[in-house]
Amino acid sequence: MSVSFHLCQPGRGASCGACCGLYNFRDHSRASLTARLNEQTEAFAALPPEHGAWRTRALALLESRRASPLFPAVRVCPLLGFVDEARTRVGCLGHPKVTGGVDLRDCGVYHAELCETFTCPSFTWLTDAQARLIQAACADWYLYGLVLTDVEFVRGCLRLLEWELAGPVDPERLTTHPEALDAVRRLFALKESAPDRGTHAAVFGRFIPDTEGEPLSRTLDYAALGARTAPEDEVVLCLGYVPTTLEQLTRARELVRAHVRAVADTLSH
Repeated sequence: MSVSFHLCQPGRGASCGACCGLYNFRDHSRASLTARLNEQTEAFAALPPEHGAWRTRALALLESRRASPLFPAVRVCPLLGFVDEARTRVGCLGHPKVTGGVDLRDCGVYHAELCETFTCPSFTWLTDAQARLIQAACADWYLYGLVLTDVEFVRGCLRLLEWELAGPVDPERLTTHPEALDAVRRLFALKESAPDRGTHAAVFGRFIPDTEGEPLSRTLDYAALGARTAPEDEVVLCLGYVPTTLEQLTRARELVRAHVRAVADTLSH
């Protein structure tokens, strides 16, 4: 299982900067990240393509950063920004395809060689069909990266859909079926829009940092909640819910279930 096409810049509205630390803040809301990307884009816009000037500006951005990374082990690169005039595509401002030929990626927090060769786990954990479904359903820089890098969420949603339909589901069929794709888009968009997550809305998928800043996978305490396991629970956790009562857990499950059924309904017509 592996993806055969480029996940970072697949086109058609999708682009991802997660490996550059885009979402690695407690507040990784769309508004917060848009402001950060705009600031970094503008900081380098008027600079000549020279390593000295870019290193100085990158260091200044790092020193002025007001929020600490959620996971310290994941570096946050100041060279990440919007790489198109419409500011709809994220990428490396120092990449030679952006600068006009000069490779300035060494001016960030990673070496250019690492940037050139790195592939995130999604390349090997997703199938081609799953990745193309994400690209088609999340043709938006913010949502695409958020969903693409949460493989458990994507797999969990597709398992629930197969459970609902009592049979296998081909992601390619979802991609080419307009009504189904719209419903999948609404399902995946819960990563951004799911309500009532309170102060836990900033939890990065189902992971939180432990005392050392390393990712710690969360689970549900069924005994304390007075609940039994349910198929929706993995997706509930991936959405960042931390239910403390059975009522909260039930509402979160029902939200997920309703969106999955909406996808299934489009395929049963």
